[in-house]
Amino acid sequence: MLGIKRLSLINNHLSSQFPPIPYDESLDNYRKRGEEINKEVLLRHIFGDSYERIITFRNHMKNDPIFNHHDEAEFSRSKKRERVVQQIASIYFKAIISYEYCKAGPLRKYELLYALCDYDIAVATRISIHLVLYIDAIETLGTSKHLEHIKRAYSLLDYGCFGMTELGHGSNVAKLETTATYDHSTREFIINSPTATSAKWWIGGLGKTSNKSVLFARLIVEGVDKGINAFIIPIRDNQTHDSLPGVIIGDCGKKIGLDGIDNGFMLFKNYRVPYDSLLDKFSSITNDGKFKSIISVKEKRLGTMMVGLIGGRVAVVSAAEQHMKIGLTAALRFSAVRKQFSSDEIENPILDYPLQRYKLIPHLASLFAIRSILLWCNKHLPIVQQKINENPEAIEVSEYHAILSACKGVASWYSSSCLQQCREACGGLGYSYYATLGRIIMNDNIGSTWEGDSGVLIQQTAKFIFKQVQRNFKGHAIDAPSLKCIKVDHEKLMQFKAKFENSEQLENENSLFELIEYRLNYILYQSLMKLQEATGNSKDMFEAWNKSQVFYLQELAKTYGEYIMMREFAKFVKELEEKCEKTGKVLRKFFVLFSVGLIQKYSASFQDSAINAHQAKVVRESVVRLCGELAEVSIKVIDAIAPPDSIHGSVLGVANGQIYAKLIEQVEKAEEVYDKPHWLPLLQKIKQIKKT
Repeated sequence: MLGIKRLSLINNHLSSQFPPIPYDESLDNYRKRGEEINKEVLLRHIFGDSYERIITFRNHMKNDPIFNHHDEAEFSRSKKRERVVQQIASIYFKAIISYEYCKAGPLRKYELLYALCDYDIAVATRISIHLVLYIDAIETLGTSKHLEHIKRAYSLLDYGCFGMTELGHGSNVAKLETTATYDHSTREFIINSPTATSAKWWIGGLGKTSNKSVLFARLIVEGVDKGINAFIIPIRDNQTHDSLPGVIIGDCGKKIGLDGIDNGFMLFKNYRVPYDSLLDKFSSITNDGKFKSIISVKEKRLGTMMVGLIGGRVAVVSAAEQHMKIGLTAALRFSAVRKQFSSDEIENPILDYPLQRYKLIPHLASLFAIRSILLWCNKHLPIVQQKINENPEAIEVSEYHAILSACKGVASWYSSSCLQQCREACGGLGYSYYATLGRIIMNDNIGSTWEGDSGVLIQQTAKFIFKQVQRNFKGHAIDAPSLKCIKVDHEKLMQFKAKFENSEQLENENSLFELIEYRLNYILYQSLMKLQEATGNSKDMFEAWNKSQVFYLQELAKTYGEYIMMREFAKFVKELEEKCEKTGKVLRKFFVLFSVGLIQKYSASFQDSAINAHQAKVVRESVVRLCGELAEVSIKVIDAIAPPDSIHGSVLGVANGQIYAKLIEQVEKAEEVYDKPHWLPLLQKIKQIKKT
């Protein structure tokens, strides 16, 4: 430590115009506070079987100078995109990603994406569009004849994109306008963009990179619209990289974030592709030119196709967790170092203030809730993908889809709220690019609409719950394990009274689950009543359903997602306690804070009948107390899970706590920091105008 202090002082003295900054021990001192945890046990528990591979990827990025956030600060959009491709090339082949490697372990490519997302979601997304959306679509919707496309993609002989979203349609995939008309005389499909709004839009990797695309279009056979089907098509010449005749490709231009991703648009003019372009697992065309499908109803067929493309939504949940982790790394370490105000001459670390703790610590609890559900998603993803191949309408498939849809929405909303709080918690310094918070806020912002608008997607969760309740009304048992807690007896529900009188009784795991299950059933009943009311004054069920969204169906789906997160968080803690009692004890407090926080957040529905004023006060006091206790250990916890400094890139979150020295260092490295402006003549001209 003494050596580090000396190096810090020497470096500051030799390279800076600022007075020397003494070594700041604030973060070191905060690390000594609170309960002890085993950091390695916690990180291994978080990463599970992926631990060794993720750490290997982290070490590669840590030691490769091409992964450097501060170098990229002044990059143009084109230069940033070039750097992302260089970074992918740097790590991809070292990861030994191949068709055989991923078949042996379906989650292995996600491990690479997870590690890259710790650095920059733009890098992770640029390759995940290819590895997950493009390849998984071919695997899920194609047949054995498409295997060569998959192998070429894994070898990067082809680079693919995912051509679904159009300028005029995103969430409503059934209304996509691009057409693929079958010509039986040549056994070809003729692809056209009949309107301006049918242009494929926001397609990641399309603008400058991809030479192939999975394309979603309306299949027209003998003049009849057979609904949305998927095709794999070449779009650029593999040698010259020119767009192919009949294909128009352009760049979507500047975005508010993610400049490393080349989002593009694409139009078609009588573009012909051979019959084998059709990904024909569910639908095909016979030798005599007739359309056939193993799923006769086109709406149900589309739903089955979409359920199969779940990997991207898992990636959004993962990105939310990682963005929160990086944001909290910056905000918590900064808050332990930053000192403001006091009742005497020695200023206090702002992390000692209850308001700062309440601002940050609940988000750290939510981070572990998201990690817990992500572990569940990762564990069940290969199982569900196999089940889709066997029976795409199985209850395991629909339940997984419902849980993932809810948790994708909840995680993206949690992340957005967390990052804004982290930015505010760091005050004005949080607005610096070098704090990295602005970068990840803008990169994270897409999560609420990526892979489906969260508010629209979560409606599928509400429909799943309603279908299960309808089974119950018809005398059948609910067959979704996650909904066994559902009770449709309203009178019994409204008789429920919470039994806790103090924080100890409240924070009992059984008591917490009892309360959240009550909340789920309460919102379910309210939603049923609202939908019934809306049905009576609406022209059809579509209108009634939409009238029931605000305060009802949306809340039902979110509550279900949070309930599942809570369930998996409890399992996560129990398993950790078996590995390390002291670490598990600390994480149990985070579980309690997350759960009590849900009760506090939804206090209005509880105070309808389940909780009295005294109990509501107990809930609030428990939240504040837990925030205080967990703030003491928060630096140890964030140390355990944070990626290395060179990967997260925040000067406010540096592990050695020298935030001011690091910020000054980066600012002084910036372009033209001490130079006169090149527009100095303009200033001088203005002064001359003033004189005259």
